[in-house]
Amino acid sequence: MTSFLSGIPVQRLDDYLFSALRIGGYLGGAALLNFLLSKLFSTVGRVSADLVRERGGEVDLERAKQTNTVTTIARRVLFSLVWAFAILLALKREVGFEVGPLLAGAGVAGLAIGFAAQSVLKDWIGGFFLLTEGQIRIGDVVKVGDLSGSVEQLSLRTTVLRGYDGAVHVLANGGIQSFTNLTMGFSYAVFDVAVDFDEEPQRLMDVFREVSKEMRSDETFQRLILADIEIAGVDKFTEQGVVVKARLKTQPSQQWTVGRELNRRLRARCAQAGITIATAQRAVQLFEKGLQYDPNPVQPARRP
Repeated sequence: MTSFLSGIPVQRLDDYLFSALRIGGYLGGAALLNFLLSKLFSTVGRVSADLVRERGGEVDLERAKQTNTVTTIARRVLFSLVWAFAILLALKREVGFEVGPLLAGAGVAGLAIGFAAQSVLKDWIGGFFLLTEGQIRIGDVVKVGDLSGSVEQLSLRTTVLRGYDGAVHVLANGGIQSFTNLTMGFSYAVFDVAVDFDEEPQRLMDVFREVSKEMRSDETFQRLILADIEIAGVDKFTEQGVVVKARLKTQPSQQWTVGRELNRRLRARCAQAGITIATAQRAVQLFEKGLQYDPNPVQPARRP
């Protein structure tokens, strides 16, 4: 190794050393720029989250979701461009590599690869429209076919969902033909409550209104609920009883939190008011051998 270096002129060694230092400077500058960009995007995300917490409005929440999604994609794209520019600049200035033919060759190669990888291009195009049209944002809860979950990651090629059980679903954007966004703009907590046929449905409707009014006065839930409860009325008759349908408008993604709390309070209030929530019942009759079947058995008495 020593004999090899001794054969190289000192000036040439100095050139190699300074060239290596400059290449390191290019790459170090790219790393520093990406670090500053990361801090900038983090600041934007933090300020957006603070505005949502202070205002708590529906528009602000939607704007925060869109900002988070756009900044995440922009950060990835800019990081890639910064590294690519730094590497190409180092190759051109320090190694003497002609970048023009490389870019031209990359264009031809990209065209050839495009014909062979049409599914990937389809994914990118699908992801582009998902992003530009704002149909899905990071933090939304969506349903795609039999899969559902919260959007954790969104790129030009894939959409990553996290299910309620923690399972991760990775979907190619080109394969998403249709989907349901459960948290776009606002949400509804929907209730289908059945009471016995002997009960007066209007009593249950009154309890619905009382409980929802209490929740709108509760500091914990008043920002989550956007409007008074909407009671459709008697929706249908089932084997259990009479079904009353209602819905409550909430902030996006808050329909489950509001719905669970209203169900809890509704159950307690119905018990206090003596309203019987219908449940499935099954009558079982046992006969001793030799006894004749009675088609009209004595019905059990209902609870008062």
